[in-house]
Amino acid sequence: MMHIYCFIFLLLFAKLNYAQDSSTFIIKEDQLAADFITPEKIYKYPKFSRGKIIFRDKTTTEALLNYNYLISEIEFIGPQQDTLAIASHQIPTIQRILVNKDTFYYNEGYLQQVLQTPLGILAKRQSLLIIKVEKLGAYDMPTNTTKTESPVVFRDYFGSTINPHLRVRENITMTYRTEYFIGDRFLYFLQANKKNFLNIYPSRRKAINTYLKENTVDFKNLNDLIKMMFL
Repeated sequence: MMHIYCFIFLLLFAKLNYAQDSSTFIIKEDQLAADFITPEKIYKYPKFSRGKIIFRDKTTTEALLNYNYLISEIEFIGPQQDTLAIASHQIPTIQRILVNKDTFYYNEGYLQQVLQTPLGILAKRQSLLIIKVEKLGAYDMPTNTTKTESPVVFRDYFGSTINPHLRVRENITMTYRTEYFIGDRFLYFLQANKKNFLNIYPSRRKAINTYLKENTVDFKNLNDLIKMMFL
């Protein structure tokens, strides 16, 4: 029966290779920040949608919510119609957030639930990161290309406050990155890898080890992880 459910889920998630998972784009030198920091690029949903924040004490509050890839945070529309991030002192009191049929948890950053099985929860974290910077010289030819040692968060490069009139002084390549996490019934999450599968699901250790001996698993591949969640 589990194999049937797994097959159904694979069909349902076959189209989950969102554009954000792999697409990259280049911000050209002399481009205005307002030209590339657009809602279509930085937000998960086309518009802020009515959502619900459920706290650990079982109380709830509703607001217009959206997920911002640029800062990897959930934002809401405030009383003055301004866009705000959830305050850091409130985050530890939140159990989960519901937006557009999606469920988010917080574990050193927001995680969106991909699926939940008897084994546990598979979740993902998506963010928009800088992966390459090219400084231009004469005839707009690159004079120095810096491939970042690790992807850089946009606001760490430009600062916490981004002026929409800012002009970029180099070519900047950005990409959408997706990381996968696994969690238990207590909503404790770790990044998806062999060690953490064994640590979070000790009761299934034998089945996990057997499966990994018989199958090659890419822990960055959604379909591979879905199969693991049905062990």
